[in-house]
Amino acid sequence: MTTLLSNHEAIVWWEFQHGKSTSEIAEEYKSSRPIPPYVRELLEKDTDGSQRQSDPSVVFTTKSGEPAVGYVSRVLNRAREKIEKTLRDHANSHRLDIESLQDYKGLLIGFDYQANAQVYIVYTMKSGVIVWYKHDSYAGKLCPDCPKESECREALDAIMTEYGITLRPDEEKLYMTQQSIAIFGKLGNKEIPRYRRREDRESE
Repeated sequence: MTTLLSNHEAIVWWEFQHGKSTSEIAEEYKSSRPIPPYVRELLEKDTDGSQRQSDPSVVFTTKSGEPAVGYVSRVLNRAREKIEKTLRDHANSHRLDIESLQDYKGLLIGFDYQANAQVYIVYTMKSGVIVWYKHDSYAGKLCPDCPKESECREALDAIMTEYGITLRPDEEKLYMTQQSIAIFGKLGNKEIPRYRRREDRESE
């Protein structure tokens, strides 16, 4: 796993991207709960590929044993800040004109005027930051003949898994050059849960 997010940040980020609000996350983790398998597998793998042990479960509670909604919100905010910074850093290093940045979705859309291409930058826990230039081919080669095919497949699969994106049957048949646009479009348009429900805010 890339080292950008802490263990708690990775868990909260995963749950948030799969449709749970911060209050729902806090409620679910008020008692010891297994870490999501995908996240646990990444947490147990060091950046050099070796395995390391991690706690199989986690709990977020206040000292009185109540769901730690405030803590979960702060953890999510820290994750967002880290992700926003790394997305901006990558956009600047590629000299992109930033068109939109949705840190709560791990997505930055920019334009490279030198390459005359739209560029999508996405944060993933598995592969780190993915920089994807919109393109029709690789040196004239379509996906089945492209030497980068497996690398691209792994990148897109990581994005779909981590952000809960599914493709229609007709979209699954597209070359990845076209399929990627559908994936980035779904990510940009996906609804996200609110940080807190109204009753949580009113009780504070």
